[in-house]
Amino acid sequence: MVSFDFQYKKGLEISSGYIIKGKNFRASIIKFPTMYTNPLPGTETVEVYHIEPKEKPVGSLILLHGLGTINIPFLLWMGIHIASAGVRTFLPILPGNLTRTANGSTSGREYFSTDVKKMVRFWEHAVIDVLSILELAKERNWWHENNCLVGYCLGGMISVILSALSRDFKKTITITSGGDIATLMWYSPTLAYFRRDVKKGFGKEDKMDEKNWFLQTFENDIKKLPSFRTIEEMLNSQVHPVLKIDPLAYARFVDSEKVVFIEALFDKALPLRTRKILWQALGRPRRYIIPSGHVTWLPFQYFLGSLVLREMNIKEFKRKVKLLEKPKIEEK
Repeated sequence: MVSFDFQYKKGLEISSGYIIKGKNFRASIIKFPTMYTNPLPGTETVEVYHIEPKEKPVGSLILLHGLGTINIPFLLWMGIHIASAGVRTFLPILPGNLTRTANGSTSGREYFSTDVKKMVRFWEHAVIDVLSILELAKERNWWHENNCLVGYCLGGMISVILSALSRDFKKTITITSGGDIATLMWYSPTLAYFRRDVKKGFGKEDKMDEKNWFLQTFENDIKKLPSFRTIEEMLNSQVHPVLKIDPLAYARFVDSEKVVFIEALFDKALPLRTRKILWQALGRPRRYIIPSGHVTWLPFQYFLGSLVLREMNIKEFKRKVKLLEKPKIEEK
């Protein structure tokens, strides 16, 4: 039996230091012990890049990265430019990724695992860490009433869960994200490692067709989601534990008017079903389809940065010009 708990103890003791400075921004890294009660070794310390504009902030942004490490520098670049346009930006390193990889594991691997209990722990941990960063921002008066939550891939899936759990996000933008984790596990090319792990973990003595059973169970349980009146009721139900960390289970509790859904036309990492079903579950929010793949959207960073600013009603021309500037970085 897998238990779920998105509660955590409050009260943070942080350490912080500037790492780079530019003409229009300063970036520091903040660290503090995670508020999650059950972290795996190697994930115990929260790390978040805090990028603040030198002028008075006109908004706040939490930017969530995707699986692994390759996408993080690109999102950090985008965060720097958005901060240069006047928006205080937080980019957390989610547990299980980059410098927070669990001991003996690989960056991003545990979010889709044959070990259901471990998998659930990482999703719970990520949610708690971001909520604690939000609390820190509010305590330090860093959280602006004009704010936005932006997530790419895994970060987009987590952003849906966060938007259902918290009313502190004025706008949520998901970038190339999907729902229905069962379909992702069995049909996403990116998760081929999961299917290899299944073959290693289930021998000839196992008579159960794991793939068909998992997909059918998920399909049946997805149909039950509309009957749950609250998130607590869903979490206490008998639906599959993995569905309880799926954005599909939380989408109906998110205000569709506050969501922008960005989809990549040639996305091969996310099967079409997973993108469509999440968009529908979110109430068919405003959607942009960009002519790119799951990763090749990176050249569209200026478009995405401009979209974030526009959604936050930051429209001054001078701010858009700043978004194009190459940061003049000075070492501390």
